[in-house]
Amino acid sequence: MFDVRTVEAGGSCDQDRDSDTMSITARRRRAFQRQACLLSVMAAFSLGLALGVFVPLIGMSQAGVAANAKGAAGSGSSSSGSAGDGDSSPRYGEHLPHKLPHFPTIDDLRGKDSPYSSVSFIAEEKLKAEDVFRHAFHIDQRDADKDTMVIKKFDPEDRYIKEYTVRRTPDGLFHKGPEKKLSQPSIIEQILSSGKPEEEGQDGAMVEIVGHNNEAEDSEDSDGVILNDIYWGSAVENALPKGFDKRQSEAWTRYLQNAEVDHLEVGCGRMQNRMVVFRDGTRACARYRQNTDQIQGELFSFYLGQLLNITNLAPSAASIIDMETKLWSSVTDDISNSQWKSTKPVVITKWIGNLEPAGIPKPFQPLERHLNKLDVKNITEGLDQPKPTKGLLDRLGATPIPELQPIRPPGAPIGEPVLKRLVELAQWSDLIVFDYLIANLDRVVNNLYNFQWNADIMAAPAHNLARQTDSQLLVFLDNESGLLHGYRLLKKYEAYHGLLLDNLCVFRRSTIAALRDLRDANVGQRLNELFEGTTNAKIRDVLPPLPEKSVKILVDRIDRVLGQVQKCREIFSNR
Repeated sequence: MFDVRTVEAGGSCDQDRDSDTMSITARRRRAFQRQACLLSVMAAFSLGLALGVFVPLIGMSQAGVAANAKGAAGSGSSSSGSAGDGDSSPRYGEHLPHKLPHFPTIDDLRGKDSPYSSVSFIAEEKLKAEDVFRHAFHIDQRDADKDTMVIKKFDPEDRYIKEYTVRRTPDGLFHKGPEKKLSQPSIIEQILSSGKPEEEGQDGAMVEIVGHNNEAEDSEDSDGVILNDIYWGSAVENALPKGFDKRQSEAWTRYLQNAEVDHLEVGCGRMQNRMVVFRDGTRACARYRQNTDQIQGELFSFYLGQLLNITNLAPSAASIIDMETKLWSSVTDDISNSQWKSTKPVVITKWIGNLEPAGIPKPFQPLERHLNKLDVKNITEGLDQPKPTKGLLDRLGATPIPELQPIRPPGAPIGEPVLKRLVELAQWSDLIVFDYLIANLDRVVNNLYNFQWNADIMAAPAHNLARQTDSQLLVFLDNESGLLHGYRLLKKYEAYHGLLLDNLCVFRRSTIAALRDLRDANVGQRLNELFEGTTNAKIRDVLPPLPEKSVKILVDRIDRVLGQVQKCREIFSNR
């Protein structure tokens, strides 16, 4: 017999399972209903969206077809016909064949016979600074955005001046916009194409600018600042500090032949350089390098400065580390502690005291990087000051800013502060020419190269340049990269080397005259004559003369500088 309670209990369990099954089925049904409802809503929305987009397009197509049919009917009907009789547009309920308008595709834009064939795609290319600033002669920085600049450059291929915008990116590269050729050919283009620049006269005719080709006919302005349109005048030349002439250099070479070093001290720049103190208290800097080309670069750059009559380089001479000579016999331990090797060449430069850092003058900073007779005139008249910043009302024209007026009365002598600025600029004109000739990497080019990461670096002191506080003489320090190491890196840095030279149009007459002499003579032979006349046989055994390859590059760069002088003469003559 079965227990009734057991049967009843079993039945209760079966009922619970049936109830659970029904509950799961109901939940699934409700979930399916929700999904179906959601899909219906999405389908309705998609259908409405399609109708909202394509139906107007169909209507536009029909309207275009109707307009064409109406125009055809109007032209074919008699002019005496009524408007209703000439109207052939479809009436309500009538249907005409329709076609969706064609939207141009990438194939249409690239097709040869397409009306869109003139469309070009401009890639936003990232460039290095040397590519951006190559052949640039004017850089205008946007007031609101320090990373955006408008650049004007001279293109040597088509001889036109072009303009483009660049934007500096965080990685130190530049985005360059499309180039825009200026509408009128530049005066530089005319000079290079014909050698006789022209400018438009008042009557519309082209008037030839005649340059001063005869140096004997001097013409100096009333202030004595500019001579023959491109040279510094007598007032500036007479105020220049004397510096170190050839007699002082020769005296330094003779001094080292009989001097005796008392001890060496740490100092004078790089780690293995040393401050040399002689028995009589005279001080000097000894430049020691593992590579002889840097010693050559320092020494032959000094020789070139002598040939150019540039007196901003401190007297220097070569020597050999030889403990048996009188010069080094007393400092054997100091030489060992300095880790100097015997028979190595060093360059000993006379110590110059009272030096301070020297900054880059404003005419050579990025925003306005040029110097010519017109810039000098603005300086002498006080018109080179920055214009006041325009406010909102100024930009709207409500309160126009008055033009700057000359602060120096006509005929008044040049003040001491202005003359001091001109003396600094005259020395900088020599510096730009000298550094271009030797391809010096470690002075202004250092600032120009780092400008791509630091927009304010041009306002910082120039690298390896100092000013003597008592005489205002600029001292050109550390020229070891010149003539050899710098020449090997011309492909990378030539754009920076030429950037300042291309916009310099005021020179020292003595420097340019010396350059002409070197061009006519054998500059390599002249340099080697100085080398042999100031060194002994032991030095020449370990220190070779300037390589012939470097001499050829130097000759080319001399021609480049003299070409710039000729270009400036033709541009600024009689202006």
